[in-house]
Amino acid sequence: MTEALAPLFEGHNIQILEQDGELWFPLKDLAAAWGLKPNTLYQIIARNEKKFKNRVSDVHVTCTPSEPESWHKSVNEPGLYVLIGAVNTDRLKNPQAADAIDRFQYWVPELIQKYRKREIAPVPASPDIRAELQEARELAAICGKSPESFQAVILRKHGKAELADALTPSLVHGESGWYTPTRLIETFLRHDPTLTPKRLNQYLSNTRENGVWAPFQYRDENHIWRLAPRGIPHGREKEYIVPDTGHKEIRIQWKESVLDAAGLRRPELREV
Repeated sequence: MTEALAPLFEGHNIQILEQDGELWFPLKDLAAAWGLKPNTLYQIIARNEKKFKNRVSDVHVTCTPSEPESWHKSVNEPGLYVLIGAVNTDRLKNPQAADAIDRFQYWVPELIQKYRKREIAPVPASPDIRAELQEARELAAICGKSPESFQAVILRKHGKAELADALTPSLVHGESGWYTPTRLIETFLRHDPTLTPKRLNQYLSNTRENGVWAPFQYRDENHIWRLAPRGIPHGREKEYIVPDTGHKEIRIQWKESVLDAAGLRRPELREV
């Protein structure tokens, strides 16, 4: 029997597929988690064919009613560690991918151990997202936030990006209580003249909580900033339309509360 497990690694779903007692990891999930294109991993494996002999396979998965069966090209556990070592981080176009791979390398052994002990339950074969959507609405009410932004995260988690986009209308500038990284700095962090939007974004994606990696945001496979679980209470993803080109993209707006949650200011520096 093949079971699928999808834990979160910095906001990315990573499946563990169990087949004949062996664990397998889909290349598409690994690529998304590391900020790479799946084709990059396929090319690495093709160039190192001998190293990956008996370590790469198309794993059969029975998932959902809409996708009753599929095949995922995957690496087994030994192949995963070989793959991590085979990635030439100096040649990666995405400069953050190398750091993501390093963090994943520290994270995955503990995950595998928990999976083998069955401390993490497999994803149900036919997930019903209605309960998650209701939970998102209730959590939004507790946090005093729009339920649409919380529910959009759930819809994207289940691969329903178009429905998620329908919940998040185009960005309206000047909405009270919401700030872009630039406005956060201009409004609340003027005491730090060296702080730039780029540095702020990097900080929010490289934070820890009690010594454990816990970012507020992360970059997806298209290098777009997205909310991580820790950032959901403090931010929202909004569709922004570039005025001159009409191009649509997702941008994150933040509540002031993210500054305290991320430790970005001391109490005596708060503006009244």
